[in-house]
Amino acid sequence: MMTNDKELDNLKNAWKTISESVPEKEYSAEELKKMVKKRSNNELSKIRRKLIIEWTLALALSVYLVLFIHFINPADTKYALIFVLVILGISFFPYMNIIHLKLSNHPDLRTYLAEFISRFDKLVKQYVRMATVLIPVAGLGGFLLGYHSGAGEAEWSSFFQWLNVLLVAVFVLLISLGGFWMIRRYFKWIYGKNIQRLRACLADLEEAEKEE
Repeated sequence: MMTNDKELDNLKNAWKTISESVPEKEYSAEELKKMVKKRSNNELSKIRRKLIIEWTLALALSVYLVLFIHFINPADTKYALIFVLVILGISFFPYMNIIHLKLSNHPDLRTYLAEFISRFDKLVKQYVRMATVLIPVAGLGGFLLGYHSGAGEAEWSSFFQWLNVLLVAVFVLLISLGGFWMIRRYFKWIYGKNIQRLRACLADLEEAEKEE
């Protein structure tokens, strides 16, 4: 066992000596820009794919909710459709700055990355603030729509007793606090590494421009 450990240490030392003896390749500023452009485009593509997946799931769930209400109580279909469109419209609004940036002209990659990172940071902050209101409203609205569609008039009228209203208010408050925490964690988990890599690309681009 000691012999194997010694051989492994010798191998590590040999590789270290070889790597230190080989000089690092020096890249020109133009080569560095091309490398950074490839890295940044890769990260931007990942972010776009994640956004597309998010909105595909959101639309699928919205269609499911409307169809669910329609089959239970067709008379409530229009309310479900209006509710879904309002929630989706409010949720989509913060993304308009990102889409507008994609469609607009930008002079160079460094300017685009700096603006993209800035707008995405604002997007996250907006969503964190919106989550405290939008998530409980969506949850409460979905619950009330489902309950109204399945309950009779007597059950619907008797639901609004002070105890039930109090329980719903506590439930909404808990969802609001949980939504604030969840959205922060979600954006950090899903997009955190991508934004960090874009910041690194931006720093490399600024360094390459200094060397020109």
